[in-house]
Amino acid sequence: MTIKTLRKAALAAAICSVSAGTFSSGAMAAGFALQESSTSGLGRAFAAENAIGDNAAILARNPAGSALFNKMAFSIGATYVNPEIDAAGTTDYYLLTAAGPSLAGSIFDTADDYASSAVVPNAYLAVPFDDCWSFGLAMNTDYGLETDFNSSWPVTHIADKTELLSVNIAPSVAFDWNDQFSIGVSANILYADATLKSKVPNNFLLDPLAEQVLGGPASNARILDADGDDWEYGWSVGMLWRSVDGRTHIGVSYQSELDPEIEADVNSDLLTSVNTGLPFDNERANLTLDLPDTLELGLYHRFHDEWGVALGAMWTDWDDFQRLEAFFPRQRVNGQPFPEYNPLKIKEENFKSGWRYSLGVEYYPCDEVTWRVGYAYDNGAARNGFNNDAIAESAAFGLGAGQGLPVTWRTLSIPDADRQWVTFGGTYKVNNQLSIDGGLAYLWGDDERIQEFQALPLTPDVGLGTYFDGGTTNLEAWLVGASLNYSF
Repeated sequence: MTIKTLRKAALAAAICSVSAGTFSSGAMAAGFALQESSTSGLGRAFAAENAIGDNAAILARNPAGSALFNKMAFSIGATYVNPEIDAAGTTDYYLLTAAGPSLAGSIFDTADDYASSAVVPNAYLAVPFDDCWSFGLAMNTDYGLETDFNSSWPVTHIADKTELLSVNIAPSVAFDWNDQFSIGVSANILYADATLKSKVPNNFLLDPLAEQVLGGPASNARILDADGDDWEYGWSVGMLWRSVDGRTHIGVSYQSELDPEIEADVNSDLLTSVNTGLPFDNERANLTLDLPDTLELGLYHRFHDEWGVALGAMWTDWDDFQRLEAFFPRQRVNGQPFPEYNPLKIKEENFKSGWRYSLGVEYYPCDEVTWRVGYAYDNGAARNGFNNDAIAESAAFGLGAGQGLPVTWRTLSIPDADRQWVTFGGTYKVNNQLSIDGGLAYLWGDDERIQEFQALPLTPDVGLGTYFDGGTTNLEAWLVGASLNYSF
């Protein structure tokens, strides 16, 4: 073990503990995406959400959707997401010295309900110009969550508190080629704001040594606090086909990848500047996120006056999200970027692309009422198996008899898993202009094994290795939505 190894491991662990937390599966979709674009879609598990066009919310999934409206149409709504993610496991603490590692203590603990509830809003406007051209505006949330581990959680230096807010604004234009075929394109304007924190655990086993190093209480000492935001721009394109009788709709839409670079103010009681040797105080850090592109296919068919069926498939290119890297522009020596900070490879994620499949059924007992049920299967983005680079890192400290400790790709901050949805909803048409939607969904995922390793320095010659061996014990969520639709 070398001081250089510890320094790099410390920085990676600190940044990773907050940046990876940004994308917790509290979002309750594969990887760290949100599906909740509309209440009507919620009722049918978002099957054919880019094809049906029962209100202006189609604009969230397909910019060609505004061509369906011969009057100006407006939709506004929100979905309340109440996730529950529980985890449990054993945390081993190791003293890392030149003589080799030694086990300093072991704790078994649980983290209950560490993904916070949230409201996911949306609003849409479709404006026809003439028989051929129409305009659309979509405002919704693609990513957003809050995770907060209890202060007694023994690995708050790996996973503590994270808040992420994002808003996607998408103006669009559509051309109605004829009464059956339309195409559309939109600009995606994404705003992302993140507040990220990690700290020394309250029940830190090495308090006396840590207090000596920190010059103060070890418990709750800030490893890293970061707060930042960014704007990023992308595009979407879509196609919509309708049968002559209007009973069948087919939608195909594509959304480009987005790569926001979060510019954050960073503070820390532990991490120090290479220039001053002092702890970070309003230091700057840039973190680039590779948000994936998506392809969505939707089919809707009203096979009976009282019944319709919707089928959906969405492919998400999570292969783009391979790693997290940070850049500290002020960390320079002799005018050159300090190599251990710029760029700093924080963590290999190695996500895999996957599909989400959905099926919805609609029942129309009368002109005023629509009932919906749905089911979806969402493939998780986290890979199964082991992270060989992380295993090699633990082996470099002599752990696992020099062979390293088993470390999974799946982490506490991103406990991703395959998910299933069952949904129910309905629409009441108040009059020819006004309708109200309601929706309810329950989703759940499999319990998964999680094994993580991180290293932090205590003195120039002594480090703390933390190894978590456990997993998720519950991953589920309830969603309730309501929306109002109005045509002028």
